[in-house]
Amino acid sequence: MKGKEETLTLLQHSRHDWLNRIQLIKGYLALGKVDQAERVIEEIVLESQQETKLTNLGLPEFATLLLLHNWGGEGHTFQIEYEFMNDLPTRSINDWALTNWMKGFFQTISNALHPLYGNQLYISIEPLENSLSLHFDFVGKLKDLRAFEQWLLHHKEEQIHINLQEISERNFICKVIFDEME
Repeated sequence: MKGKEETLTLLQHSRHDWLNRIQLIKGYLALGKVDQAERVIEEIVLESQQETKLTNLGLPEFATLLLLHNWGGEGHTFQIEYEFMNDLPTRSINDWALTNWMKGFFQTISNALHPLYGNQLYISIEPLENSLSLHFDFVGKLKDLRAFEQWLLHHKEEQIHINLQEISERNFICKVIFDEME
């Protein structure tokens, strides 16, 4: 029964999001702001293209984590946006290991930030021949930089390469490469 309830909740969130977008487009059109309505439509098209790339990546657990994140199911107090840098397929990436690492990463971010700020995590996804590169760019307000840095240091593995390029109270930039993980 729980699976059906979760499905209905997901459909409710999706329907709510679509209705908001349709109302926004209708509002712009009613005000004669056709260019604004077209901008919203273009954003929807681009977002749908990114979602298609994500679902075609061959990593269903990872895709589900990203697709559902902004609906708040895990209780995180930051929003994500993601973008693919190419259309290469992934090979030999362990979906379960990647997703578990990402869940820990997201939880660590949630624990380290001030929840009342407009916290946003931008993720650039770049499938490579034998790896998956993720570039994270966070904008918001972090309260516990040390705990965040410590988590990253303790979660490097032979097949997970982490490069924390910049960190401050207002942002961080981090690149993580996941090598072949069978």
